[in-house]
Amino acid sequence: MKNKLVSIAVGVLGFGLCKTAISVAYITAMGSVSSTVGFVSELDFMFAMNASSFVTALVIIALVRCGRVRPGSLSQVPAIVAMLVGFFLSATGVVTGLPAITTAVLYGILCGFSLTILNAVWLEVFVGEADAAVGVLQILGGLIVQCVLVSVLPLMGTLVVSLCSIGAMIVSACLLAFLKRTVTFPTANDLLPKQRSDRFVLLQAFLCLFVLVGVVGILHTSVLGSQSEHIVGDVNMWMPLVAATALTALVAGLTVRHPDPTAVYKACLPLMLIILSLLPFFGEALGGLAGLVMITCYDVCGMVFLLFIVDRARTLHISSYILSSVYLGGSGLFLVIGLGIGVVLGALSADYGLSLLTLLAFAAIYPLAIVLVVVLRRVRPANDTVDVASAGGAPGIDDALGSGVDILADRFKLTKREREILGYLARGRSAKFIADTLVISENTAWAHIKRVYAKTGVHSKQELMSKVEQLAKRQ
Repeated sequence: MKNKLVSIAVGVLGFGLCKTAISVAYITAMGSVSSTVGFVSELDFMFAMNASSFVTALVIIALVRCGRVRPGSLSQVPAIVAMLVGFFLSATGVVTGLPAITTAVLYGILCGFSLTILNAVWLEVFVGEADAAVGVLQILGGLIVQCVLVSVLPLMGTLVVSLCSIGAMIVSACLLAFLKRTVTFPTANDLLPKQRSDRFVLLQAFLCLFVLVGVVGILHTSVLGSQSEHIVGDVNMWMPLVAATALTALVAGLTVRHPDPTAVYKACLPLMLIILSLLPFFGEALGGLAGLVMITCYDVCGMVFLLFIVDRARTLHISSYILSSVYLGGSGLFLVIGLGIGVVLGALSADYGLSLLTLLAFAAIYPLAIVLVVVLRRVRPANDTVDVASAGGAPGIDDALGSGVDILADRFKLTKREREILGYLARGRSAKFIADTLVISENTAWAHIKRVYAKTGVHSKQELMSKVEQLAKRQ
């Protein structure tokens, strides 16, 4: 118990300090600017940072695919060095003689490279925790630490903020090094989920996030320099951060450690559509409220996605390096696209006298609605819809795993329905997925799951999966 509390405390503080330094670097362009419009500090920096993040993510994916990076082996050292160099250059003013665009691009490359690697190594540690609940608490606690520190740091001077960020990175690096020695990483992970339905669920979640990121990018750059700039310019960034952190904790509690970003997207969508629809008519009256709502939705989806990555990596036994790289690289790509579209919309409005807010509403609503159509689709692959009565085995699992399910079901005299539930649990399926697939209520699914646990003498899904795998290997 004591070791678990120490692990949680170290993870919370280390991850929180890391996220704080990344947020400061992101919002202040490595300490080189003191004011922002929403979360956009400097456009050249933003484009360079997201491009760097995308390229870094591609490199990590390539290294994982070719076996050069194995679970737990990605080093944080290059990212720490890059982040410290960026803050040091900014704090000392060494590069002030260079053209502004050159320094912005330099800071952007360093920041994008660092944040991509640091997020990947921290999430991998959370996946490696023996108890899934510990990883969830570490993430939520770290986000709360970030929320508090990011709210306080802007009250200090630029130099002090940069120095505090340097200190935060050093302490965070030491805590991560300590934490990595206390967890056990798997010898190997799959690159992608084996089941088509699992891959489709990931695709839906990533699409929701990417399109939302792109829309927020459009919102920011389209209003820059216009009379509507206050829509995002009046938003104090600590406000959406506080709201998003609280909502993320609520989502984690309600979903019992199995967060679903698509559900968060569907919950946020009506509010976003209302705000965007009202912009052409009441843009001035809405003011910063529109920007606050959009940025909060963006923040909460991004935070929930951290929990989602850890949960999917643990449940499906796939590489968290791949998931986090797709998450950050894809977000960077879509943010660049969104920022670019926003610049084009601003130019069209100025050149042709078109209503900027009307263009913005159309450009934002359509992609959000199109993704909703994709999210509402369900895939039921052939291997997920086996008739148990005729097949006599567990549904949707390979023959080797199915033999373990059959042995366990026969040994503990499970009913036909319980055998079916066992088959899904053996593949790491959630109660929600089981309920949707079998067209039963989630409460009914949980009742069946608890009976399966009681009959088989296990206390968690992970323990049940391990037992099934052991029986299958003996066969």
